[in-house]
Amino acid sequence: MRGLQRRSLARISSGEAPSRWWCSSRRIVGAKIGAVRYHGRTTRGRRGRPLGGRRDHDGGRGRRRRGGRLRRGPCHRGPAHHSVGRLRREWPFPAEGSGHNKGLSFTEKERDAHYLRGLLPPAVLPQELQEKRLLQNVRDLKDPLQRYMFLMDLQERNERLFYKLMIDNVEELLPVVYTPTVGEACQKYGSIFRRSQGLYISLRDKGRILEVLRNWPEKSIQVIVVTDGERILGLGDLGCQGMGIPVGKLALYTALGGVRPSACLPITIDVGTNNEELLNDEFYIGLRQKRATGQEYAELLDEFMAAVKQNYGQKVLVQFEDFANHNAFTLLEKYRPTHLAFNDDIQGTAAVVLAGLIAGLKFVGGTLADHTFLFFGAGEAGTGIAELVALEISMQSKVSQEDARKNIWLVDSKGLIVSSRKDSIQPFKKLYAHEHEPVKDLLSAIKDIKPTALIGSAGVGQSFTKEVIEAMSSINKRPIILALSNPTSRSECTAEQAYSWSQGRAIFGSGSPFDPVKYNEKLFVPAQANNAYIFPGFGLGVVISGAIRVKDDMVLAAAEGLAEQVSSEHFDKGLIYPPFSSIRKISANIAARVAAKAYDLGLASHLPRPRDLVKYAESCMYSPIYRSYR
Repeated sequence: MRGLQRRSLARISSGEAPSRWWCSSRRIVGAKIGAVRYHGRTTRGRRGRPLGGRRDHDGGRGRRRRGGRLRRGPCHRGPAHHSVGRLRREWPFPAEGSGHNKGLSFTEKERDAHYLRGLLPPAVLPQELQEKRLLQNVRDLKDPLQRYMFLMDLQERNERLFYKLMIDNVEELLPVVYTPTVGEACQKYGSIFRRSQGLYISLRDKGRILEVLRNWPEKSIQVIVVTDGERILGLGDLGCQGMGIPVGKLALYTALGGVRPSACLPITIDVGTNNEELLNDEFYIGLRQKRATGQEYAELLDEFMAAVKQNYGQKVLVQFEDFANHNAFTLLEKYRPTHLAFNDDIQGTAAVVLAGLIAGLKFVGGTLADHTFLFFGAGEAGTGIAELVALEISMQSKVSQEDARKNIWLVDSKGLIVSSRKDSIQPFKKLYAHEHEPVKDLLSAIKDIKPTALIGSAGVGQSFTKEVIEAMSSINKRPIILALSNPTSRSECTAEQAYSWSQGRAIFGSGSPFDPVKYNEKLFVPAQANNAYIFPGFGLGVVISGAIRVKDDMVLAAAEGLAEQVSSEHFDKGLIYPPFSSIRKISANIAARVAAKAYDLGLASHLPRPRDLVKYAESCMYSPIYRSYR
């Protein structure tokens, strides 16, 4: 229980977390300052260092008097000793730390042992009943943003209950904690901001990033999700308010993948924003300046990546999230050789879509090499998917990746990418500039290319028109239609449109969730091609193997691990992804596949290799069940 009494005093002034109190036997009389003062004397930090002022009567070693003797260590009396009436503090609950809080689940013995009696109502409720009550509270809120704020408050207040609620109701709550609701939350982040949930690094911190990282209280970090906020979902530049994305992603790393919450660190790198609306918003929480670019931007990222490696070692996974296209590819290629770097928009999206295409072949027959793929959108997501599909084709068919690309075509804002455009397109698009006459629009490209699968990632809502779906249906008996853009307003088409315009023949998947659709007396359940299928299990696999680098073969292993979880029962319902209700089992299998590949490639550092990687992955998963305290 002593762990309940320890948390850095330096965080009191911000009100973001309760403190790890070090005290003498007399009453502490004030708290809402940078250090707690004991009758004019300053209490000690974790290692007995003064937090300010002169040394106290105990000699500056964090010792305390009791019974005429000096004793070392934290106060034995529990956090409630410094609670109501004795210590003025913002946090309303006597048990310190949201990871330790049990609310009304503290037993009678625990309440007596830790001075909680009278600070809680008499009832002792099991965690399951708490969960039931909170789920009803969530359902009573009709506005998705209000639900999001409610759940974020719960995460801050009672971490284990939050994750128990998420794990047991993942299909219902995933759209609240992440897409599509997180998009609205990011847009309004300044207005709804309550307390910091991550680490903010700005241009003002240049030369001091290592120091800033060391301010984070948790030292054993395994996964970092970082964004610069320039391309948040399909919503554009949201600057510092993009913090909702790393926070949401890491909540899913824990809920779906079982990575410990204390091992996760959300980071936003604030280099300004070009969003005039935010710059003029009085509640905007970031730097009020235009976005830094070029050398200034590159130097800040270099310092950040070096500081991460120095502070946390080479086995911390750095996931780049929602960087603009012109930076996303550059950063990934730059840091992959030297860091454990992963870009979910490029590699995670590619893996989940490849898994859906592999599963979709059960309906259309043949192998990937037998089919033609057309991508609407040639940004980081579209080209990332295309590259992974080409890699899988080359491995399956034993052909070069260059030959594998010949059946993959891309359409961007200026039309079909063809060889005559090579001089005017970005380098990562040139790989798919095939010989063909210029084509200006998507519909014409479909009629010329005759693809089996149409994959949308351009963030242009309603771009898969009725004519587009009908053209795909006239070419294919079972057209594969993947509308991947987020949030829902940016989806290329809805599930209802895809099924009705194809006369119920489409194999449909989307980035945002859609309700089941009834067409001609048949119920269709849309598949959600959500990155959450991949990155939590991928991250867990990297963590349990101690991998030091991410290779494309590991991403392929994740995609194959997801595809093999789709059973014949799922195919009968028209699904190309398994239901999210079994996501922890899915993540464990993906983690095992990723870890196995890391061991095979000689990239794993946790030796010896476990015999059963699936069971090992399951055993390493975080459990949200309350612990008992003596």
